Amino acid sequence: MHKILIIDDSPEIVILYEKMIDNYLQNVDYINTVIYTLNELKDFLNNEDNFKEKYSLIISEIELHGENITDYLEILKTYQPRTPLYIVSNKMNLNSIKNIFKIGAMDWIEKPIVPEEFSIMLAESIFKGETFESKYRKLRNELIKFDKNENLEFFMLEDKISNLIFDNPNRYEGHFLLGYLYWKKLNNINLLKKHYNAALALAENSIKDKELENIIVKILEAQNNEK
Repeated sequence: MHKILIIDDSPEIVILYEKMIDNYLQNVDYINTVIYTLNELKDFLNNEDNFKEKYSLIISEIELHGENITDYLEILKTYQPRTPLYIVSNKMNLNSIKNIFKIGAMDWIEKPIVPEEFSIMLAESIFKGETFESKYRKLRNELIKFDKNENLEFFMLEDKISNLIFDNPNRYEGHFLLGYLYWKKLNNINLLKKHYNAALALAENSIKDKELENIIVKILEAQNNEK
């Protein structure tokens, strides 16, 4: 039996989460626990019976009715250190982002969360770990939606993609992503070409993401035509 903890002050959001959970976990036994208020969260933390079994996933807002709950989430993580904690919120700033990763959050996702992002959360928790493919799809989606005017998002995305390359040095996909990120943010054709060539060398003619490759090839061809 998988246990999922949802912390959010919006009943509408909770209903949405429960519908997506039910949709993705049709053949999996699970139970949801929902916390709507700060007092409910305090009571939950003060009851040791709540932690006799491990939770499979924690989905939480960063605020409940205007109150920041980072400190309470840190306590929660001491009780459930191996449970993936996802912050789903549009109330984040630089300090809060640093703090949630400091207490052990796995990721921050901006509201409104889309079904594909939600399915990745479940893949990383209920389905025991994140595959390379799910990491790649997640980062690719972030990159496609990336706004070049967002400096904080750029540095976060650059770090995630660099870690993907570091952890998987024989895979080409991370170089695709990093080169395209540098092009979108910095308009740097040299870095795009460098990482594209690195990807080609690692791929050995077995590139699967033809859509992204075509985008990169068109950019490089356009630059060559301008010379």
